[in-house]
Amino acid sequence: MSRFPATIEELTPELLTSALAENRPGVVVERVRVAEVSRFGEGTASTADRVILNLDYAPGHDAGLPSRLLLKTSLLQRRSPRALYRNEVRFYRDIRPELAIEAPQAFASMIEEETGQFGIIMEDLKLRSARFPNATTPVTLKEVIGLINTLAELHAHFWTSPRFTQDLNWLPTPCSGGMYRVFKKAGLDIVLKQLEIDFKNEILRPLHRSAEQLWEDLWKVQDILNTEPTTLLHGDPHIGNTYLLPEGNGGLLDWQLMVKGKWAHDLTYLIVTALNTEDRRKHERDLIQYYLDELRRRGVEPPGKNEAWKLYRQAIVWGIVIGWLITPPQNYGQAITAANLSRLVTAALDLETFQALP
Repeated sequence: MSRFPATIEELTPELLTSALAENRPGVVVERVRVAEVSRFGEGTASTADRVILNLDYAPGHDAGLPSRLLLKTSLLQRRSPRALYRNEVRFYRDIRPELAIEAPQAFASMIEEETGQFGIIMEDLKLRSARFPNATTPVTLKEVIGLINTLAELHAHFWTSPRFTQDLNWLPTPCSGGMYRVFKKAGLDIVLKQLEIDFKNEILRPLHRSAEQLWEDLWKVQDILNTEPTTLLHGDPHIGNTYLLPEGNGGLLDWQLMVKGKWAHDLTYLIVTALNTEDRRKHERDLIQYYLDELRRRGVEPPGKNEAWKLYRQAIVWGIVIGWLITPPQNYGQAITAANLSRLVTAALDLETFQALP
């Protein structure tokens, strides 16, 4: 394609044929119908817009593609930092094809560097009866274990990989690339503004930490998560960025914040946001051990139990500050935002997270 479309009306059969044919030669789209649109800012589409497309293919030219596809895009708005979607486009284009994990299958992935307009055409997971949980909906221990299996498979695949200095040297880290510059430049100002929101201020009050202290704590943790052994991290695996399938498998969505870093970032964020406080207190140590055992089963020598427990405690800070304090409530709505932030703050108090920092 010479350019990415700027409106829904430009999602023509010719354009979609061109995009899909890069990976599926011979495909010919004859008709496009927009079935659903979820817009950023409505509390259902987090940081991007989602468009469900029904496609009619020329007879014999579907190239094995489903007739119903999902387009993730900034077609309907241009507010998100370009780094977010450059990262996700590269995941689906360059990394997803080699992974044997549960994550959406993508059929086309593109971005215009000049404008930041992007599009990822992927499977509609509803066709597999996927369920999309969040911190206000119940998730079973078995389902969390399934998601931990997915993380363990991802992390083991890239554990201390030499490719991080080769074909994957473009990956951001907790302290470079990607959203690092955005957070460093504007993050504290955003945190201060978000703390003017009453419900966020109330949830964070028991920590007895100012915005400036939380911001300093964040970068202490980022420095820790930037050390070896590193692996490929999803980077944002709160429970709302997962999906659950009827057969018990769990998958990962929304790879915008993918980084190379330390495993505890992903595991901590998943466990603390997925489980209610009672279940998290009861099962977190066993779940950490389960993850370590799964790494070992996949040929990785995992960290020791005491080191893992300390990292788990420390990593909670990222979820508080970047995960949910800095995130405007309109992305997910107040109820989901408050539920995640409350779980993270309670966990930080339970586990004496800030006392565990250097």
